[in-house]
Amino acid sequence: MNHTPPIFIDEGSHTTAFFALDNPQTLVIFIHGFNGRSINTWGEFPDFIRLNNDFKNADILFYGYDSLKNPAAQSSQNLYNTLSNLTENSPNAWGIERTFITQSFKYGQIVLVAHSLGALVLRKALLLAKRDHKEWLDSCKMILFAPAHHGFKMRNLIFESLSSIETILSGLGLISFPVLEDLKPNSFIIQNLLHDSMQLLDKKQGNFTIADQIIWSKEEEIVRNEHFGQDPIPLLVENKAHHAICKPDSQYLIPYHLVVKSLYA
Repeated sequence: MNHTPPIFIDEGSHTTAFFALDNPQTLVIFIHGFNGRSINTWGEFPDFIRLNNDFKNADILFYGYDSLKNPAAQSSQNLYNTLSNLTENSPNAWGIERTFITQSFKYGQIVLVAHSLGALVLRKALLLAKRDHKEWLDSCKMILFAPAHHGFKMRNLIFESLSSIETILSGLGLISFPVLEDLKPNSFIIQNLLHDSMQLLDKKQGNFTIADQIIWSKEEEIVRNEHFGQDPIPLLVENKAHHAICKPDSQYLIPYHLVVKSLYA
């Protein structure tokens, strides 16, 4: 084992960390999507990380947030606050004392892995970091699975992502999920996200808006597979639907290998 057992930290909701027992050089943060969970969204990622040596010099964080009740802008602000806390303070403050971590410690790189709505939340959080001139922004890489930065196919999202009871109550207007307004293709937050990203790119100040890797499902029925900004050509994965595309297992190792590759690129 190269990491601690899971440690819950006071960031977001049910956020779970696995700290490297050796000197960490990288911080890897996983950010789930609509109605996702900090750990469950990511399949066997936690087991693979702890059982293999590829992540031995990385601190791992599975970030959780209330993706149903909170508007996307609020989730982005909360994620931005978490990123600032984690990168601007000693990780010894998170609940485990490592003698080789000094007060001046800084991660060499930050790998941000997001699924679905998590990609929208993440991109907006990084724009906030740019606004505030955060030094750690230059150390970030994004890997985005089935990103929702162009919105959702709303009917499919509701039927695929909510329980039967939640779907019925939502249809009757008895419960509401504010984030659904943000996930419409022409929503205010999506239009502003694209506008602000392109404006920075035009000024040669937007390299941080360019993802390291985009992964689309060939069977996608929930998000809109459309190009964003200056992102690279997406990797198109077959036989994996929206919710499965980010979940590695013994027969599907693409997500795991992509994240490992980013650690050493």
